[in-house]
Amino acid sequence: MSDESNQNPEDYGVPDDPRQMSLLEAFDRAVSTLPLDDFARERFLALRAEIEAQEEMVGDAREMIEKLEQVVKKVTSPANRIGTFLGSPARDTAQIVVGGADYYCNVDPRISLARLQKGTRVLVNEAYVVVGDLGFETAGPVTKVAEVLGADRIRVGAEHGTQSLVLQRSAKLEKAPLKAGDDVRVDGNYRVALELLASPQSRDHYLDEVPELPWEKVGGQQEALSAIRDAIELPLLHEELFQKFQHATPKGFLLYGPPGCGKTLIGKATAYNLTKQLRGKSGADMREYFMHIKGPEILNMWVGESERMVREIFATAREKRREGYMPFLFIDEAESILGTRRASRYSSILSTLVP
Repeated sequence: MSDESNQNPEDYGVPDDPRQMSLLEAFDRAVSTLPLDDFARERFLALRAEIEAQEEMVGDAREMIEKLEQVVKKVTSPANRIGTFLGSPARDTAQIVVGGADYYCNVDPRISLARLQKGTRVLVNEAYVVVGDLGFETAGPVTKVAEVLGADRIRVGAEHGTQSLVLQRSAKLEKAPLKAGDDVRVDGNYRVALELLASPQSRDHYLDEVPELPWEKVGGQQEALSAIRDAIELPLLHEELFQKFQHATPKGFLLYGPPGCGKTLIGKATAYNLTKQLRGKSGADMREYFMHIKGPEILNMWVGESERMVREIFATAREKRREGYMPFLFIDEAESILGTRRASRYSSILSTLVP
């Protein structure tokens, strides 16, 4: 007899409980009852190898069927919806907006409701249960802030044919210093402002560097420099005297002349020297903030846009003053926006810009 015929079927680890036996285990148990010298024992052992190969094939086929069932389930299951999380009105309940409609939804226990932030995208199944957190959206429409309404709401202006809307602030914008004119990105449902964007004409767009420029470096303009120092420096350096004698102080000065005669140089020299003297008098760490504005850049074909830019420029100057800077507004090519009022249908924008 061969070596296989000498093997004891008990070596295959046949369990004692018949309910736990597979086909091979039952076969081995039956073979073990045959006498060792039985001629059919060797044939049964050869048959066992065939059964083992067939069982292996059946196992592979069963595994393939399970994989196919998973594929069929994926391709036939309904698509999940994506909504925007607005808040949690009650325990284990989320308020979301999907396609412009609000829903109060249950939340999958595997999702931490406390970690969901206002404005984030959530995955909603066919039963409108929140089953996933997709984070904040990275794209969407952009609009301008028309008015800040408290700490959690803003009003956006009517643009591109849309009406004025009131939006909520997302969790990322709760502490952001929003103001009228800022560009914000909103969600697709126009319910939540998601991100503060840097405007193409940001508040530092007009900032120009002021070099070290004492009065001695400005030549050939002694008469203009003397008039500027009397009109600008003296009222700021001796404010108490001007108040005592009720002397009116000018709010600015006009430099005119052909290109290249030193108008911009005089403006920067005024900013440098005045800030230096105020810093020495007060002892504070004061820096100049020279805003070089070109008049034609302010003009815009859209109604109200030029006026908004003028308001934004002065609002930026006031904000920088509160931060400790000494702001200077230098308007180059001022004749393009500071003309006289006149009755003409072609000058309506200029008329509204003239103070």
